Order: sequence, then structure tokens, then C-alpha cells
Amino acid sequence: MSTLCERLLTKFPGRNDQIEQLLSLLGEPEDPAPPCVFVYGPSATGKTSVIRDLFSQYDTSKSHYAFINSVECFTTRLLFERTLNAWAGHVPSADNRFSNYAKCDNLVDFVNTVRDLLVMNGKQHEAHYMVIDQAERLRDRGPMLLTSLLRLPELTGGANISVVLISNVVWDKFRPRHGGAADPLSIFFPYYTKQQILQVLAKDCPSDEPQPFFLTFVDAVYEVFHRNCVDLNELRHLVAMLYPKFVQPVFEKQATRSEFARLFKLCQPYFAAASERLYLREISTSEWQKYSAVASAKNNPEDVATSIYHMAENSDGMDLPHYTKFLLISAYLASYNPSRLDVQYFARGKDPKQKRKRKGGGASAATAEDALGGKDRQQLLGPKSFAIERMLAIFYSVIAEPVDSAVDVQTQIASLITLRLLTKTSAGERLDGIKCKCNVSLDTIRAISRSVRFEIDRFLYNFT
Repeated sequence: MSTLCERLLTKFPGRNDQIEQLLSLLGEPEDPAPPCVFVYGPSATGKTSVIRDLFSQYDTSKSHYAFINSVECFTTRLLFERTLNAWAGHVPSADNRFSNYAKCDNLVDFVNTVRDLLVMNGKQHEAHYMVIDQAERLRDRGPMLLTSLLRLPELTGGANISVVLISNVVWDKFRPRHGGAADPLSIFFPYYTKQQILQVLAKDCPSDEPQPFFLTFVDAVYEVFHRNCVDLNELRHLVAMLYPKFVQPVFEKQATRSEFARLFKLCQPYFAAASERLYLREISTSEWQKYSAVASAKNNPEDVATSIYHMAENSDGMDLPHYTKFLLISAYLASYNPSRLDVQYFARGKDPKQKRKRKGGGASAATAEDALGGKDRQQLLGPKSFAIERMLAIFYSVIAEPVDSAVDVQTQIASLITLRLLTKTSAGERLDGIKCKCNVSLDTIRAISRSVRFEIDRFLYNFT
């Protein structure tokens, strides 16, 4: 056990307390296992990696633990059958026609099969673990599932079974309302400190690079981004993307490794471009590498940001969901089109009761003035406020296919307001008659329209 602890501590720096606590709870394979262990903490804190590696080395036969991802096993049947396959050492293949060890449609079938597998075969004293990652999804699978898992040793006739739950939320949001089971043992994985992040990222140092120089760069990246990013995966991604550009002037004979301040100044455009584009995932890693290679410190470092910004501006629009893009298009049309023309632009079919326009010079003269670019054009006056109901009416008119019932349109509108793409103009305490205005430019809305193949110019009034 001490050898396993040393290997894990070497592989996962900064997680000494959590690893020692987990090993103390597991004990020897024949020791009684705790009924349930709840591992929680923020994302990117090493919960899944530590536990997966721990069990793979703790149980080399891989027949005493089942590692289940709740996203993959999205039904109770998949959850139970995957667990039984792991405990029985059964692997679905072409020889067995990809069948499972047993069919379990409900909890009763699972409990009976586990009793036959462990108790009847004399394995009830051997510890078996059921590890469930992203366990917060279990809350959506019935009120009794979580309670039954917490009492699994009792239901199976005293089998030595332990359930390990991994989640990003606290136990207070897990606890069954009706009770029926004791609270599990909790192990908390906090955010990494700066020193721990440096220890983890030191393992990513290229073999042909001096580690002190690499750690100095990692420290600079942390100081620049840590106020807005404490996610280890994001910081690791930024280091992997920026370090080749940071050392590029060294190989181009523009600076030496000892001139860190000069290297940082030459790499500053890359830092700015990464913070505004790469960090927000508006471009992919391959695109970043492609467009950041346009310029280098040997030529003109300022061209780096220009090339990346030009690429992002010429992309297919913002990275928004499909229906959210149509909501933003509808908001733009509601902000810049007069409400009196909604029937003309968005009504489906021709109204037979529509009156013929009167002949005369007044209306035509006004129309001619607008077409020539009158001073009252909405394009020059800016966006005007509109009611949410009007925007939704335009949205359901311009979208081609029926909207899926599972799509929460109100939530997507709230997201647009949060992203400042829509600006709320009505009073904050009002719950009805909410008014907003669109906060994007014509070029942006045209790019979004192209990404969903919508010809917005056909629906814009008096635009040039």
C-alpha cells in the first residue's frame, strides 16, 4: 500500500491529503469497505484522474471495481449492466454476440444478480467498488435510485460493496429529501494553489528545454491569466499554445534565454490575442497555430494580433447555438425595422382583406425620400427598443423548421442579455412587457445570418 501511495503522490502533486484519505478508507482488499464515499470539488481539480488511476493500480485484476460515467450510461439499465460486466470480468465481444453478463431492467433485477454473483459464489467478503463519475446526473433518474445505491450492501445481503460518487456539486444538493440512508464519507478536492499548479505544469516541460526557464514562463502565464482563469486545464492549454511562440525569438537570434523581459515583450501580442480569442474558444487550436505563424518576432510582432483578429472577423459568426442565432437575428430585425411593416415582411401568405394603397404623391414621395437615404433612417439613428413578444413573433416567422419543444427559448434570451448582445431597456423589476434592443453591428449580424443560411438583407427596411 505504501508503494502505491508513493506512486500516486509522485504522479499527482498537490493531492497528498486526498490520496492518503482515499487509501485509508479502502484499506486492504479483504477489509470492510465504507458503504459510500462522496468525492466532490470544482472542475479540473484531479478528482476523476486520481480515482481512476488509484483503482487501476489498487485492483490489478480489474474485476473488483466498475468505473461508470453517467453521461455514457444515461439510463439505469446501462448503469447496472456496465457494473455487472466489470465485476464478473465479462467483456462484450463478437464471440458472445456483444451480450452483457445479465439483463437488468430495474433495481430488483440488479440486486438479485449481484447476490447471485457475489454471495452465492463466496465473494461477499471481497470488496467491490462501484465508481460513478458525474454523479449529479443520478438525481434525474428517480428519487429512489440514489437511496438504493447508498444502501446497496444491506439490499444484497451483507455483500462488501462500496459506492464512490464523483461530482462537482456539494452533498446538500444530493441528499434525498425523504431520507432513508446515512450521509456518505466526503472527500473535498479544492482548487490548486499557485505552487501546486507550477508542480503540475512542470511535468509538461519539453525534454529539450531547461525546466527553470519553462517554469519562469509558466509563472508569467499564471500571473497574467489567474484572475480570470483558475482552471488547470485552461492554463495548461494556454501554456502549450504560447510557449513555442515565447521561445521562437531565441531560435531566431532575436534574444537570449536570459533576456526574459525582452522575450515577454516580444510575446505580448500573442498573450493579448490568446486572452481575447483563444481563451474564449472563438478559434480552435489548429487555427491558432496556423494564424499565429503568420508573423513572428523576426518580422513584426504586431502582425500577430492583426492576423488572428482578421481571421476571427471573417469566420462564420459567433459560436452560438442554432436557435440563439435566429433569436439574435429576430432581435436585430425588431430593432431596425418599423413595427408597422411586420405584416409585410413576416406574415406568411397574402392577406385577402388587405386594402389597396391609395394613389397619391404623399406616400410615394416619402418612400422615395427614404430610399434615397433620408435623415430619419433607423440605420443612422441606431437600434430602438422592442417588446420581447414582438421579437418572438418574428423568430417563429423567420425560422424554417418547427422549434423543438425541448428548447427553452426564454433561457436563450436571458443568455443573450447576459452576453450583452441584447440590452434590457425596461425597468429591472418589471416581469411583463420587457423591452430590449439589439447590441450588435450590421457586419456581425450578416456573418451570423450566413452561418445559418438566412438572407437578412431581404428583411431589412431602408438599408444601404
